[in-house]
Amino acid sequence: MDDHTQMSWKEDTVIGQLHNSVDNVTFAVGEAFTNPTERAIQNARNMIERAERSVTMALESRGELEPISTLQEQLNQDKEKLNKLNVQ
Repeated sequence: MDDHTQMSWKEDTVIGQLHNSVDNVTFAVGEAFTNPTERAIQNARNMIERAERSVTMALESRGELEPISTLQEQLNQDKEKLNKLNVQ
């Protein structure tokens, strides 16, 4: 029999890690806009790649939960913002 407390703890951990990853993207993209050097832009791209892997793992392990979908949308918005910086 599954321990529901353990499952909830694991779910909270996955979502917490994803939240941190997406927050790191938001920060890195903001830094790239403040100081648009190649290094800052590359750092933001790297953070986006990590966050995308985190989203994929969260979706595979937890499915389409609301917190995951919300964080995925935030990640997509940050990606679009970074892409606009690259176009300028």
